[in-house]
Amino acid sequence: MIYIRQVYLDGTPVLFPICEFSPKHATPTLSWAVGGGNPDDKQIAYTLTVEIGGETVFDSGRVETSRQSALLDGFTFPAGALAEVTVIVESATEKTEPYSVTLFNGCLGTFPGEWITSREDQGERVLRFVKDFTIDKPIDSAMLYYCGLGYHHASFNGEPFDCWHLDPAHANYAKTCYYRVSHLRENLIQKGQNRLEIQVAPGWRKNGTDFMWQMLGERKIEFYGDSVLWAYLHIVYEDGTTEDIVTDDTWECALDPRTSSIFNGETFDASLNKDFDECDKIPVKTTAAPGGEMRPMVLQPIANHGYWEPKEITTPKPGVFVVDFGQNIAGVAELILPENLKAGQVITLTFTEELNEDGTVYTDILRGAKQTDTYIAAGDARDLSLWTPDFTYHGFRYCQITGLDYLMPEMIDACLIHTDLENRSSFTCGSPMVNAIQKALVMTERDNMHSILTDCPQRDERMAWMNDATVRFEETPYNFDASRIFPKILQDIKNEQRAEGQFTCCAPFIYGGLPADPVCSSYLVAAKEALMHYGELGAVDEFFDGMAAWEDYLLSRSPDGTVDYSYYGDWAAPAYACLSDEGAPSAVTPGVVMSTGYSYYNCKLLADFARRTGRSEAEAKYTEKAEYVRKAFLDKWFDPETGKVATGSMGCQAFALWLGILPAECEAKAAEVMRNDLVEKNYKFTTGNLNTRYLMDMLTKHGYIEDAWKVITSDEYPSFGYMFQNEATTIWERFEMKKNPGMNSHNHPMYGAVGYWFYAYLGGIIPTEPGFTRVSIKPYFPEKLTSCHAVVDTVMGEISVRWSKRYGKLYLFIQTPFGVTADVDFDGKVTTVGAGYHVFEKEVEA
Repeated sequence: MIYIRQVYLDGTPVLFPICEFSPKHATPTLSWAVGGGNPDDKQIAYTLTVEIGGETVFDSGRVETSRQSALLDGFTFPAGALAEVTVIVESATEKTEPYSVTLFNGCLGTFPGEWITSREDQGERVLRFVKDFTIDKPIDSAMLYYCGLGYHHASFNGEPFDCWHLDPAHANYAKTCYYRVSHLRENLIQKGQNRLEIQVAPGWRKNGTDFMWQMLGERKIEFYGDSVLWAYLHIVYEDGTTEDIVTDDTWECALDPRTSSIFNGETFDASLNKDFDECDKIPVKTTAAPGGEMRPMVLQPIANHGYWEPKEITTPKPGVFVVDFGQNIAGVAELILPENLKAGQVITLTFTEELNEDGTVYTDILRGAKQTDTYIAAGDARDLSLWTPDFTYHGFRYCQITGLDYLMPEMIDACLIHTDLENRSSFTCGSPMVNAIQKALVMTERDNMHSILTDCPQRDERMAWMNDATVRFEETPYNFDASRIFPKILQDIKNEQRAEGQFTCCAPFIYGGLPADPVCSSYLVAAKEALMHYGELGAVDEFFDGMAAWEDYLLSRSPDGTVDYSYYGDWAAPAYACLSDEGAPSAVTPGVVMSTGYSYYNCKLLADFARRTGRSEAEAKYTEKAEYVRKAFLDKWFDPETGKVATGSMGCQAFALWLGILPAECEAKAAEVMRNDLVEKNYKFTTGNLNTRYLMDMLTKHGYIEDAWKVITSDEYPSFGYMFQNEATTIWERFEMKKNPGMNSHNHPMYGAVGYWFYAYLGGIIPTEPGFTRVSIKPYFPEKLTSCHAVVDTVMGEISVRWSKRYGKLYLFIQTPFGVTADVDFDGKVTTVGAGYHVFEKEVEA
């Protein structure tokens, strides 16, 4: 029996029952994953229909194809409409039952109402905006569109109906504003008087520290400003009439008990905790829109993903409690407050990753961020029983609490919050060390997913650095569902792109370089991974011109074919391989080598993107430019006699091999130079945030898997094991255990990019056609590893590779889903298989 498992819209899963439809491209594409079936089963035909209001508006008819997708060419989806999409799939022997999903088009053509704010600047206070209205006849449906910047929470008649955190998605609001679309349940709206309340916190509209302002200098952040709100409630009555309630200066406003800052934390003053009608009202005014294009938020929300109980509570000083949650996380603490608090009693919670030697929390690592939540008691019924901050988050393992007479373990939990990119992918193997690295890097990713993919969750930074992302973006889609966040990242970068083609090191842009470091090929890598993992050709097409403009800028900075600037290059290698103990640029791998290599890589990707999107002139242009840059690179830095690239460092060698820029006949010699440099340095690698991943890949590809295994399983400095020896539960920014306020984040995902190597080399799973319709399976088998199991949750279904050495044989077990073709490279030959369960084996030495 075959059945449809999931339907996707432009490569992203359609959430049941309503998908907030956003036409990122002129013509949407629907695709589907099919379960069940016979061995080697695949689709031979499909039928797809779309109904709106009971009327069929699109009917594909029976389409004979093995391609599990349909381009809805000519389909018009009215704003605010509900559409029922039904798909039937046929194989050679059977067909599925009809599978239906409901799509909702949340894209508005016009935006009724005004943006509103407080007439006077209220600093970091949370604002409460309220609109009362009367309903006097039965309602058929009600849809609320709203955008409170920086963050919002909404409630109807006192009942919250959005349970998300740090919503809506962070962006450069001067370029893009994401609004939430909520279908109000029937029981929320009552006949008679109703109240809509939307709380708005400053979020990223007002967020900073002295350190950050120093980094900015005279430059202003274009999307900073006052807290603002836009809302539009569209009501459809049973008699067919409609009513719109929109934000304007008739709304009321009052101050919330909370003062909130992302970096510094949140304060709740219970003496100000009142019903809205009891609050002093403050004047509302209409204001200019932030300036950005309004788009419905289709990115998964930031949600609660579990709790950590205290592992230990210590009292290093009288009245000071320090909670160790045993895990470095990003989120907030939930505290059960004692009864009979005294009026004015102040309870503070300070969060950090490390402790001082006296057992108190070490906060210097936070730089200017206070990461402190404060509760001021009212001493009466206005006090909360459970206190959880709403509009901030912290990176922490430890929480120091003052202001309480006692603290029991059951009174406090740590709550993990992050963008809900979870899927069913997994990786395990027979090595406890590698499993620990995988667990730590996945947690590090989670801690750095807050509608942007940040560098760290604790200090006054928390930005999306595009240099780190160039390798990170290859790992992320193996461990998470990045189908929605990659298109958003592409939009974030486009928002920061200037007319000359350059963009900024961070997107959204707070601080960093302009132009970005040339290693920021993450712009193109995000598009490539969206294409190969999710079949998102539309994103490649939409952002092609921007990606091409970036490479054209780099070519304009290449007077002899090699790029003439670099900031970071292969950043943050072990300290002995950097320019100084605290200076993170590489001392052994020239930055301009990295810059030029990525220029070549960009040209290769652009030529491929152009071919796939029908841009023949661009394909020819970037094919020619790639060869031009390649020749300049080789002429300047490659010695074919010795096999050395530039300085001959393992980073230079690995990077050139990964690029595929060297003559094929020279690769073995270059790989030998790479391996010898590693061995001669007693496996103390000199690679940084980019080349460490490439070193693992290229050692493995070129016959040195045992050397790669020795690097990954080491517990001596520098290594992941050394981090674990020093109590790490997430991946560090540097390999050193340092105690200073510089670059010493202990929750930093860039080195977690090694997770790609786990799936793509140990598991051997690499997509070779868009959307995983075809996959290469070529696992590698380190001598000291006896088993490995990798599962990748793809848009076609789960692809599983498991291998085990047992009973004198090596067994390889592969499960491929319906419609997927796998090229299995095992025991020196390639076997092509279709859907089903496949077993390969060969004899090995015991």
